[in-house]
Amino acid sequence: MTRGNQREVDRARAQARTAKHAGNDNNDGLTPQQRNERDKKAMLEKQAKKKRTRRRRAATAKSARIPASPAPSTAPARKKKKKEEDLSALLADGLNVSGKKKK
Repeated sequence: MTRGNQREVDRARAQARTAKHAGNDNNDGLTPQQRNERDKKAMLEKQAKKKRTRRRRAATAKSARIPASPAPSTAPARKKKKKEEDLSALLADGLNVSGKKKK
């Protein structure tokens, strides 16, 4: 392939790519407000569908009498120990700001 031919081939490929992606415009000639209303309606339908599937699954789980997960324990939760060292204490111990020890 020669260089001159390569330019022509690249132009043809670029035009093909542009034509392929030109039809993917989601605006459909709508105003932003109309698009928002369309998207809102689609989202509400999606949420309603998801809600129905959740209810259906919950109903089938009840009818199948699947044992529920064990109840959380009533023992008090362990408290994590908190290191209360401030920057000045670390620097006094020989650490510099980058976190490496001094020699």
